Amino acid sequence: TDNPAIADGSSIHQEAKQQLHSYLRTNIQPLMQTGKPMDLNDILHRVTIRKPKLVQQLGAQQVQHMVQLVLDQ
Repeated sequence: TDNPAIADGSSIHQEAKQQLHSYLRTNIQPLMQTGKPMDLNDILHRVTIRKPKLVQQLGAQQVQHMVQLVLDQ
């Protein structure tokens, strides 16, 4: 895009997505692999408490979508 603000915003958004993905991969997936029962709401609650800025940047819908992808694996 020619608009630097939009381009910058999308890179910030992309970075937030990567941070959330990394958090899910390093903190949530190991818990699930040890057999801890976690549903969508459990994980969303943990992410919201531990990474509120990511939730704010990405929006609840995006976070929920990414968490669902982890659950489906």
